[in-house]
Amino acid sequence: MESGSDDFLPPPECPVFEPSWAEFRDPLGYIAKIRPIAEKSGICKIRPPEDWQPPFAVEVDNFRFTPRIQRLNELEQLRRLRKEDHTSPGVWKQPALHSETLSLKK
Repeated sequence: MESGSDDFLPPPECPVFEPSWAEFRDPLGYIAKIRPIAEKSGICKIRPPEDWQPPFAVEVDNFRFTPRIQRLNELEQLRRLRKEDHTSPGVWKQPALHSETLSLKK
């Protein structure tokens, strides 16, 4: 297969950091420590210690969620209609000056 401009090249792997418990207790200090390395790639992954259990952050008694129906097919239809409006003939008005149409041929 020939190499062309349309060939997909996967991005390079980002650096992965696995802090110890001592480092993980001070997250901002740890981030400051790894910052020079992470900035070179623009992104990094920080894996917490294996036995770390994040606290549950939602107050179940006070949490309310109102589901919505999202009709994605209707949104797509609206987008298509708007696109057709811009490209269909008769949408653009002929330029006019003082209520007289201007001839673009002159």
